[in-house]
Amino acid sequence: MVIKNQILYGLLFLFMFAGCTNTQNDTATQQSTKTDAEEATVDIKELENFWDQSLADNDKFYKVTFPRTDIKLRLDGHKVLPGLAYTSWIAYWPMDDSTRIMGDMVLLDEELPKVLPFLKSNGIQITAIHNHLLRETPRLMYMHFAGTGDALELTKIMKGAYELTSTPLKENNTSSKTTVNPNWEPVKKILGKNGSDKGRILKYSFPRKENVRMRDNTMPATFGIATAIGFQAISKDSAVITGDFVMPKSEVNAVINKLAKNNIEVTALHNHMLHEEPRLFYMHFWATGNAENLASGFKEALKETNSVQ
Repeated sequence: MVIKNQILYGLLFLFMFAGCTNTQNDTATQQSTKTDAEEATVDIKELENFWDQSLADNDKFYKVTFPRTDIKLRLDGHKVLPGLAYTSWIAYWPMDDSTRIMGDMVLLDEELPKVLPFLKSNGIQITAIHNHLLRETPRLMYMHFAGTGDALELTKIMKGAYELTSTPLKENNTSSKTTVNPNWEPVKKILGKNGSDKGRILKYSFPRKENVRMRDNTMPATFGIATAIGFQAISKDSAVITGDFVMPKSEVNAVINKLAKNNIEVTALHNHMLHEEPRLFYMHFWATGNAENLASGFKEALKETNSVQ
């Protein structure tokens, strides 16, 4: 009888212990599966006060931009505006207990050797260094970066990096005088009415349909993982275009073929990030011609990708 009671007590203890363990596991699971809605928030007002400019709200991340208005870029005989092809930017992505930043610094050759060691010494990851364009004057390089931590502390580091360059950090609301009055309606009929139309420049963004993850977090669709195109009017019906396709390796050569068929030049193919899943490649392009024809050619290539269209 004594042995029988001991066995019963032992079994009872095991059941109780298992129940406690399951409860702890359930709690841990709930804590580890926070939804996006439960993510921490960034103190946007604090960052706006620091930069002395507004941050764009891009659906779960925030972006600040610095057009390189100090540079007068020319390519294939055309004056290229900063808003089309050479604007530096930082995006802020609120995480569970910190903030992730990523972005792109537009640099002159002589600025790169000063900025890179500064960022590395302050804990910022360099994720890519490359061209976006060809034949441009002056020559530009694009340095992609990433970091995780306190939003304001990361911002102070990035400001220090920008101060090693000639990048203007204040908003410049002056617009260049131009007699060009573009007709964007044919382009909008092809690519949609939701483009960002700012006078001589018309821009579109086409996010990927599938989820892209980084370090076990789903990235916002607009967090640097959308195919983009910009048009800059050079006359009423003609334009220069540039931008980049975002895609996995399986789509790369199909897009190249469609761009080549439509006389759109591929100017670069590379990564922008290091830890994304699936692995993404960025293909930059450039062309000059009739804006409607360029839009049609781009749309043909876009159909080869798994993008929202």
